[in-house]
Amino acid sequence: MPNTLIKSNTPRITEVAKAEGEVCLNVAEMFSHTIQGEGISIGVPATFLRLQNCTLDCVWCDSTEVWRSGSPYSVTELLDMMERSGVVTSFMNGHHLILTGGSPMLQQTKLVQLIFEFRKRFGFKPYIEIENEAVIQARPEFEFLVDQWNNSPKLSNSGMKKPSRYKPEVLANLGRLSNSWFKFVVDTESDWLEIEKDFIITGLVRRDQIILMPKGQTREELQLTREMAVNLSIEYSVRFSDRLHVTVWDKKTGV
Repeated sequence: MPNTLIKSNTPRITEVAKAEGEVCLNVAEMFSHTIQGEGISIGVPATFLRLQNCTLDCVWCDSTEVWRSGSPYSVTELLDMMERSGVVTSFMNGHHLILTGGSPMLQQTKLVQLIFEFRKRFGFKPYIEIENEAVIQARPEFEFLVDQWNNSPKLSNSGMKKPSRYKPEVLANLGRLSNSWFKFVVDTESDWLEIEKDFIITGLVRRDQIILMPKGQTREELQLTREMAVNLSIEYSVRFSDRLHVTVWDKKTGV
């Protein structure tokens, strides 16, 4: 079972975290000994660091109740937790570090500091994946540290207005990266027309970077959309990703 390092929705006194002059990240939760449930590296053992706040508020988001709250944790505290819990050893053995949210891109400068301090203290850098909504431009120093970009541009089925969720200049930058994938949540067959029109025809995203994923926060909901998403993937020659963590644990935080 996954191991919780920072439990969601557990406020703490701000002063406890803030060592004088030290960088603090606003963390919603952190858990280890789990798997990456989605995307190109589905099934890989991983630790998740979920950061507070997001730029969007999608109607089908399955982590809203988690990323809306959080507490500050210093870089030293986070590294201490990783070391005590055995996570550092897991990283050495191939587990991935998944930076997620909400929107981890809102704190990318602080994440650079976390990664630098990790490498300074332990002598290596874990394999880092970042989950992001593709609306914030990556800083060059952060882009360099990320091994895998799991981009999730939102379609109209998210309930978000297009100007807030569709940023061509950000998509163009992410699209040029060799380690960049674009994961789209699909609800109906018509979602593909939007992907083709706004992402493929515009040249922002290559077809071989696209992953289709069925909408669903529970096993039952996934059952309703999975076959449709598989059929779309086959018809339009793109990858399919299930939501493995939902299949295994159903709707549950900290996994």
